[in-house]
Amino acid sequence: MKAILSKLRPSKRLVVILATAFAVSAASGGAAVYVGRDRLAAHLSEPSASGLECTTLRTLKLDHRGQRWIRMHVKTDRAGGPDRVRTALRVVGALAGKEQADLYQVVVLDAAGPEDRASVRGAAIGAEVLFAPGPQSVKGMDEPFRASYNDGAANPDGMFHGKVVSLGLDEVQTIMAKMDDRSLCIDPTAAEAQAEGAEAPVAPKSSDHPAASAEAHGGH
Repeated sequence: MKAILSKLRPSKRLVVILATAFAVSAASGGAAVYVGRDRLAAHLSEPSASGLECTTLRTLKLDHRGQRWIRMHVKTDRAGGPDRVRTALRVVGALAGKEQADLYQVVVLDAAGPEDRASVRGAAIGAEVLFAPGPQSVKGMDEPFRASYNDGAANPDGMFHGKVVSLGLDEVQTIMAKMDDRSLCIDPTAAEAQAEGAEAPVAPKSSDHPAASAEAHGGH
């Protein structure tokens, strides 16, 4: 029996080889787990193809020399330049689908940026998109879209001091083709008006025959 067991006992060299193989296998399995986690984390951290959530600051509807222009100022919270311009492109597309105009303009500001209309210029603008369905009829519009963003981060006052990056028409079309969301920004004013309308008491409907109604209540 001892002779048989001694024959079945693996050599030291074989033990070392097997141990090394198992170690390599375990390490590669662990590496696969970590690679999988890294890929998942990278996927979750990818920017949204449709930009970010935003809040409408104001919407201006202007009559400019017989043309209808719609200008919208929106805010995002600490967003990067590419995310800001994607947001603006999504909103301008949603706006064009909702209302008819000759020119649409969406300006993206930082959440900490200025509130008043006169201050929406220069370093306050994080991204801007102009869209003219018929560019030949709008002065200064050679193509349907003009899109740009500031590549700097907003400072505590919501101002951008980076370089302005302009997008070509092909880039705009590629971005918009990938969008899976076509929604406008949250509009606090509209939400408040809707809430107030829901809370307002409903006035009782008057009778079509007031005399008959009075007789019904007064004559017993």
